[in-house]
Amino acid sequence: MISSLQALLARTMLGFSQKYVGAQLGMSHTNVSRIEKGEGDTPASRLLQLQRFYENEGVEFTDGNGLKERRSYLQHYHGIEEFKAFMDDVYATAKQYGGDICLFNSKPAIWLKLLGKDWYAMHSKRMEALGDKIRVRITVQEGEDFFILGFAQHRWFKEDFWKGKVIYAYGPKLAFLDFSKNSVHIMVLQQEDFADSFKILFDIAWHHIAIEPPEKESR
Repeated sequence: MISSLQALLARTMLGFSQKYVGAQLGMSHTNVSRIEKGEGDTPASRLLQLQRFYENEGVEFTDGNGLKERRSYLQHYHGIEEFKAFMDDVYATAKQYGGDICLFNSKPAIWLKLLGKDWYAMHSKRMEALGDKIRVRITVQEGEDFFILGFAQHRWFKEDFWKGKVIYAYGPKLAFLDFSKNSVHIMVLQQEDFADSFKILFDIAWHHIAIEPPEKESR
């Protein structure tokens, strides 16, 4: 977990204002300032959220309150709290880049189970607020009738094509999600060419293989 000094140094290195960081993470700039000063008892989940945000912006934290530019294109998340940090990154990236968001082999029920109804409702609301800036398309297994993003488009994939591993393309990033019963491991590749190539393949599958489900009110 990062220290208050590392939080300050990371923001300074990136040239971000406290107001900008707060807006990206859904907190006030005053809270960002308090974290950097070490004031109060900051929840571990909030520090992790801040850490993952800076890591996704290219910062690598080291021992002894150190940090350096991260040169790896890979980012890993593991467990429920880091799943939330990943979804924070999805939102921040969508807000910054807009465009197509393609979710292949989604498992709507487990999304809701791991993130919690209230947390996911918050995420859904902020994504929907981006309006026409984004287009969200999701493929699920044939017969699935539980959809949790009312503004997204959903189509079925036949069971024969269903492998259960989730691929998530958003902005210049391509994520691979592996769910277990009560957890998830995520690997994110930040390479725009790979993300765009997957989106092309997704588009072909969407128009020529995926099945449009009958009309049903989303939840």
